Amino acid sequence: MHLVKTQESPAGMFEIIQFADNEIPPYAILSHTWEQEQVTFQNITVQRYRNLLTLCFAIIRSLRPVMLISLMYHQKKSFAESKWFTRGWTLQELIAPSTIIFFDENWKELGTKATLQESISKCTRIPESILSGEDGLDTFSVAQRMSWAAERQTTRIEDRAYCLLGIFGVNIPLLYGERENAFIRLQEEIMRVCEDHSLFVWRCSDTRGILATSPAAFIDSHDIMQFNPFDTPNSPFTVTSIGVHLELRILGVGPGGLALAILHCKKRYGKDKPIAIYVKDTLLNMERFTRVRTPECENIYLNHLEASQYPPRKIWLQASRIMRMQEPKDGPSLSPYSRAALALIVDFDEQASLFNAVTQGSLDIAWLLLTKGEVEANLNRAWDGCTLLSWAAATGQTSMTKLLLKRGAAVNIDGGSGQSALSCAAEKGHLETYKILLGGGADIDARAENGHQAMVQLLFEEGANTETRDKSGKTPLFTATERGHEALAEDKWDSTPLSLAAKNGHESIVRLLLDAGADVSAKDH
Repeated sequence: MHLVKTQESPAGMFEIIQFADNEIPPYAILSHTWEQEQVTFQNITVQRYRNLLTLCFAIIRSLRPVMLISLMYHQKKSFAESKWFTRGWTLQELIAPSTIIFFDENWKELGTKATLQESISKCTRIPESILSGEDGLDTFSVAQRMSWAAERQTTRIEDRAYCLLGIFGVNIPLLYGERENAFIRLQEEIMRVCEDHSLFVWRCSDTRGILATSPAAFIDSHDIMQFNPFDTPNSPFTVTSIGVHLELRILGVGPGGLALAILHCKKRYGKDKPIAIYVKDTLLNMERFTRVRTPECENIYLNHLEASQYPPRKIWLQASRIMRMQEPKDGPSLSPYSRAALALIVDFDEQASLFNAVTQGSLDIAWLLLTKGEVEANLNRAWDGCTLLSWAAATGQTSMTKLLLKRGAAVNIDGGSGQSALSCAAEKGHLETYKILLGGGADIDARAENGHQAMVQLLFEEGANTETRDKSGKTPLFTATERGHEALAEDKWDSTPLSLAAKNGHESIVRLLLDAGADVSAKDH
């Protein structure tokens, strides 16, 4: 550290001395806001600053404590309206020192940090307990500390983030030219040292994602404090290129996967109502969410919420991106249902509502119901011998199949008909649904597959046991070959797969069987 010695040398010049970190003596800092020209290390000894330095050093020598001296130039308005309180870098200079003396532009003393504490707190919204040193920074939430910088400006955009490093006790490389991404990186670093959900309590209309792009988004977060009504610890955050991986309670409130993510924080002087932000399940599989309706936050009434119904879920919240060009506002599809509409959906018979949603292909309603922990996806109630998963598979509902599997629907049970969900998908020729079930752990040897050419291909690719037989003695390969693209009479099954495919003109299946090593000389019964 370079410091200016407070006594002139014999040559009449102020001496600049460099100190190692473990040798730094008590010192004072001259804090100011600069206009067209900054006082730099290179020109600090120039004669034009001689009178200024002389006065500063006289003040320092007359007082024992280490202090920060703050000067406000061009002070024509009240103390609280000084430009000094609007700059980014002066925030840490206000909070860190134990002693501060304020002067006006004519070097008239205005008071100290202690005597002006109330006025400073009112104009900065920084609690007096912070200014007095009674409370440490870590006793205040991330959102509160962010709010102190919400109305402050810096010459460079990146400095909006860099000037807050000391406030949060973190370090990141200074990369001028990255613009708003500096603030994203600051928040990512904060998440590595704490699990404070208040980091997500911000409002902004030009951002999509879980992280804010400027401290200005926290302007209304000065009274947000940590609060956990569920008596469960916050899980650590994981930051990746996808976004933030964390555990939250998700409350479905609207179509298109619209939900409220309940955060462990609340307003300081409000009732014990946790704050929630709007998120959207982008794939309707309860894995990846993105924040929507970003200008809004909601308060959750706990007497309307049973914790067991909405258990914590590990989810991804997508990373933020800046909306450089104006996009259409969120339309009606992103509007939550009214309380009356929600009551009709979830408060009468939730399992019956889920059954109706699946059989009617209403993915939005099924998703909303399945956000509730007590709604059973592995419903035993069946129609025509199908479980909910089998019904979704048989009707080719790929997204519904994914959703049911994600919520724990068993993939290898049947509804009493002897057919698994995989068999239902194969029988109807729904290849995409078939693949989803295989990826979900379906047993490819469980039952005969009444499918088409693509199903035969999958049987080979997945290593199916082609000798497994159903109740009629048919192998999956035989049945798939027999069906081809049209159903045949049941009395024609006593042939080899190759001969049956050839007899009925299924050339592509013949080629497939030959490529797979079918014996052209094999005979039937």
